[in-house]
Amino acid sequence: MGTETTHLTAGYCATTGTYRSRHSPATEATATDTSFPSYLFSRLRAFPPDRPAFVDTSTGASLSFAGLRALSLKAASALGALGLRRGHVVLLVAPNSLHFPALSLAVLAVGAVLSAANPLLTSDELAGQAQDSEPFLALTTADLAPKLRKAQMTTTTRVVLIDELLAGVDGHDEWAACASSDDGDHQAALLFYSSGTTGRSKGVVCTHGNAVAMAASLERLWRRLDNVEDDVYGCVVPMFHMFGFSAFVLGTAAMGATTVLVPGRFSADKLMAAMADYGVTRLLVVPPMVASLAKVAAAWIPRLRLREVVSSGAPLLRHHVARFRSCFPRVSLGQVTSEAPFVYWTYKIILSLACLDPHCYGLTETTGIITMCDLPSDHDNDGLDKPDGSPPLSSLSIGRLAPCVEARIVDVESGEALPPYRTGELWLRGASVMLKELIKYKAYQVAPAELEDVLAMHPGIQDAAVAPYPDDEAGEIPVACVVRKPESHHLQAQDVLSFVQHKVAPYKMIRKVVFVDAIPRSPSGKILRAHLKSFLRTVVGAEQGRSAGPTYTLRRSKI
Repeated sequence: MGTETTHLTAGYCATTGTYRSRHSPATEATATDTSFPSYLFSRLRAFPPDRPAFVDTSTGASLSFAGLRALSLKAASALGALGLRRGHVVLLVAPNSLHFPALSLAVLAVGAVLSAANPLLTSDELAGQAQDSEPFLALTTADLAPKLRKAQMTTTTRVVLIDELLAGVDGHDEWAACASSDDGDHQAALLFYSSGTTGRSKGVVCTHGNAVAMAASLERLWRRLDNVEDDVYGCVVPMFHMFGFSAFVLGTAAMGATTVLVPGRFSADKLMAAMADYGVTRLLVVPPMVASLAKVAAAWIPRLRLREVVSSGAPLLRHHVARFRSCFPRVSLGQVTSEAPFVYWTYKIILSLACLDPHCYGLTETTGIITMCDLPSDHDNDGLDKPDGSPPLSSLSIGRLAPCVEARIVDVESGEALPPYRTGELWLRGASVMLKELIKYKAYQVAPAELEDVLAMHPGIQDAAVAPYPDDEAGEIPVACVVRKPESHHLQAQDVLSFVQHKVAPYKMIRKVVFVDAIPRSPSGKILRAHLKSFLRTVVGAEQGRSAGPTYTLRRSKI
């Protein structure tokens, strides 16, 4: 490193002003040559067979660990009898239920690839995913089946009702092949779909090795580090999403922990009642739920065993953190990020509001992690120039840099690189660092480009762009800036909203329309989204409650 002076513990080079990761490049988290079902079912033998693996609070029904194994393997035989074979894809479209984990494991036990989809997607959106993944079977519920049949599936896809499949499982023996599976950890197991940063969702393949590593990482994080054996987990996030699937189908099941399902439309009081009745100690949520729980906390706190809430999907806002901490003073609050996916999670407890910014960096499903779960200790500041009266490093840090990532803390005014204990703008450099143009609506990721494609189909719209606008309840809402065609001066905001409503899932719907005379673009045609967001912050507040406003002029910023 020549004449550079580097503090090994902090990774800070005083000569260049650069922070470098002190971690070695990541290697395989878990060495295995087995499938995930084999890994899981071998572990289930160590758990009490009558211990509930999953409990459904809406019905009071439960599925024990012995029942989970038996149902999964019998369902695998039933799927095999339908012709499912290794390498086939199964599309699972269903809400949270006791059967969701068992069906997922059944698909993996056969050696097929599981692809889960959001039940809220429209028929056209489901068709797009199905045309990409080419599923052999589509498993769904009776009320969702018409949507799948309306979707233009491939001609070979067969729609199978979950209730009908499960009604006949007792007539099948347990599937035995996965016990001696030679698929190995490189065999594809999961095909989940990204949020579609630059357009429609894209498939991401995950292997059995990824799934085993995910389960092992969660066990280390939640059980070995905490040294707690009797945690009860609350599941209110969807299992079809990466967050819920990895946490509950892969994680808690492999730990032998009980998961309490709270299905149906979210209600803070309903969730609180379920946690009180079933003794939930750790709850996984998305940021809007954190704010909702704080609002009803007073009436429920005496009945709760809750000791930790983990939030994911989007950054937690500072004022939501502050309110939660005041309402739940004895409950830890943390953020978690799922990465690339199912390889490992970054996990951070928000220790105190002394942190200048409680967010984790790299809160996304596909970019590299910027912080790691092991916060620096108070000894890591040895040799650094610590200002008098500064708090311990551990109380200020948001973690360590991930492998192969470099960073600088830069003075906003001068551009000067700053040493530790100074506040500035974070600059990052790494092979997989990217800035995603996504809107976080109630932790669902909405791609502006997808909505812009829909708007472009409207005969009265000449040009359009979609950008986020802050919302206290949802986090962000999609707002459309629309340029009318000259002959469509009569076009109203409600016309645009109605046009989009039937073409996208409910969480993707545009919530506000602002008419403009032009969309700000660079000379190459790229939408200047930062300029658009700044404009909306000024305009939308004044337009709240009005179905249609005037046409605004956007002045192009310097490029």
